[in-house]
Amino acid sequence: MSKRYNRTSGVKLANDIAPTVVAHNLLEDGPLSSASDRKTHTRHSWLHYSNLKVEAAIFLLIALTFAAVLGQKAITSRHLDLTSRVGQYYPFVYGDKDDGGNSTIDHDTTKPLTWICDLREGAKFVYCGYGLQFEAPGKGKGIDFSKYKNVTIRLTYHGVGDHLRLLLQSTAPASLGSKVKPGETMPFVAEFPVTQGVNEIHLNAEQFAVEQWWLTSHGVTADEAGTDMDDIVSLAFSSGSQTPHGRFDVKVTSLEFHGVSLSTDQWYLIILGVWLVLTGGFLVFRFLGMRRLYEARQRQQAEESRVLAEARAAAEAASSAKSQFLANMSHELRTPLNAILGYAQLLKATNASERDLAALQTIEHSGEHLLTMITDILDIAKVEAGRLELLPGVFDIRLCVLSVAQMVRLRAEEKGLLFTVDIADDVPRLVVADQKRIRQVLINLLGNAIKFTPSGEVRLEVSCVTSATDDTGLRFCVTDTGVGISPDQLQRIFQPFEQAGNAIDKSGGTGLGLSITYHIVQMMGGDIRVESGIGSGSRFIVEAPFGRADEEMARLEAPDTVAETPDDSTSMLAETEDASPLVAPFGPQLDHLLFLARAGNLRAIRKAVPAIIAAGPEYRGFAERLDSLAAAYQSPAVLRLIEDAARERDAA
Repeated sequence: MSKRYNRTSGVKLANDIAPTVVAHNLLEDGPLSSASDRKTHTRHSWLHYSNLKVEAAIFLLIALTFAAVLGQKAITSRHLDLTSRVGQYYPFVYGDKDDGGNSTIDHDTTKPLTWICDLREGAKFVYCGYGLQFEAPGKGKGIDFSKYKNVTIRLTYHGVGDHLRLLLQSTAPASLGSKVKPGETMPFVAEFPVTQGVNEIHLNAEQFAVEQWWLTSHGVTADEAGTDMDDIVSLAFSSGSQTPHGRFDVKVTSLEFHGVSLSTDQWYLIILGVWLVLTGGFLVFRFLGMRRLYEARQRQQAEESRVLAEARAAAEAASSAKSQFLANMSHELRTPLNAILGYAQLLKATNASERDLAALQTIEHSGEHLLTMITDILDIAKVEAGRLELLPGVFDIRLCVLSVAQMVRLRAEEKGLLFTVDIADDVPRLVVADQKRIRQVLINLLGNAIKFTPSGEVRLEVSCVTSATDDTGLRFCVTDTGVGISPDQLQRIFQPFEQAGNAIDKSGGTGLGLSITYHIVQMMGGDIRVESGIGSGSRFIVEAPFGRADEEMARLEAPDTVAETPDDSTSMLAETEDASPLVAPFGPQLDHLLFLARAGNLRAIRKAVPAIIAAGPEYRGFAERLDSLAAAYQSPAVLRLIEDAARERDAA
């Protein structure tokens, strides 16, 4: 047995850790409720539910009991008290004499684990100790300390020094091969502090490490040596690595090892117990869950009608509030915008510099764009809320088409496009529909055609189609020679906020016009489709039924809107084709219109239209043109029309 027990090793005090296992079982219970006319059924259900819970609880208790028995047999607490068994082992003492030292050690064979050590000069490293030999190395199996995790030492100490060392000699593992001799031992050591008098020391397995001098002398690393202490052949106490020269005496009154062992068979029993508890718990959970689900469905059916009614009432209230908000916002936003556009037009008529004119042009274009966006957003919001309504009435469809054409012609000519309108001879003059929405559909389709056509032609064709009902079927075709639409975009262009074309083309709109157009046509009972291809232009086709009307019905519904003169639409068509000027009333009436236009008050302008028509039949074209522009919120166009008439009057 080696005598070199004086090398330093790391020491760390630790407290015993007592594991605590807490097991509990929680069964949830909830009250049952039902309508008063089903109390008997509820009482029977509750009794049945209670019996089910009792049976489930009994089953779970049996499973827990069985698992507890398995666990008690599986996990076994280990305890080794060497002080009560020292007579079975061989005591020995050792010191530094083999290294040329002069230290001495005395012990009484009748008093185990009691010794006196006198450390003297003479050796490079002075030490002495007392130990117990369990089994001679190589002669048999020592004690398996691997199942012991904690050590409790009670001793009385007097003398020099304040540290002791506990050494466990283990048979060197066979995995080290030729680095160790057969039967050679490997020392594990833990150093701990002591005080004068009675001491109680607690160590754990992690504090024991192989002596560094042994690892160095055998060329072995700590990882190669390992920490397995399943074959301990001896145990010894020795002086601390820094103990000074002098005398000390030690009496160990208690030396106990504690731990828990678990064999492979016992581990399988624990797994079996855990699975048994989990299975039982799952079955109980399923039983109770199915019962709760059944009762929840009954309560849900009882409350379903009330909840749906409340939700419907809340949705209707929200829709009403939204509609009111949209109406207020429409008025509040459009009124100041019209004023801004009117004054921008007024300032442009002054002797402004080129820089100011450019700024006014920017203001005008931005205001027109914003006004269009507000109108589109309000319309799509009405569509989504189901508040978009059609207000059918008798009107002149030819005049409506030509007034829209007059509005968009200027934009087409500004881009150098050829703009033509073709109304078939069989198209009736008077129809029953929502004139405002028809104008909106045509303006959206023609505006898009002009916007996406850099050169060439834009054409509007109106014709009759066969109708399955007594109504008149009309077809509106808007054809252009523009950039066209790719096939993969044809299915998306009628969705809100979807646009075709490149980023430059898209930047000028909201992507709502075609979506609004689609919903208007659907509400009319019609259909809209598109034929297009990249580079080959586009053709939008709208077919919808229109109610038939005669002159007498028109006079009864709107006597001021039907002229006594022959077909006004024909005259307007001629006016459109000849680009002849409209006749406006001169005098205070025109001055008043100019004042209203510059203030952006389109509502007042529309109210003044009947008075213009009443002033004379020659003013009818001007009045209808003015009314169509004001109805479409075309404030700049209204101002231009009135200013042109005022300039003609002043020139005359």
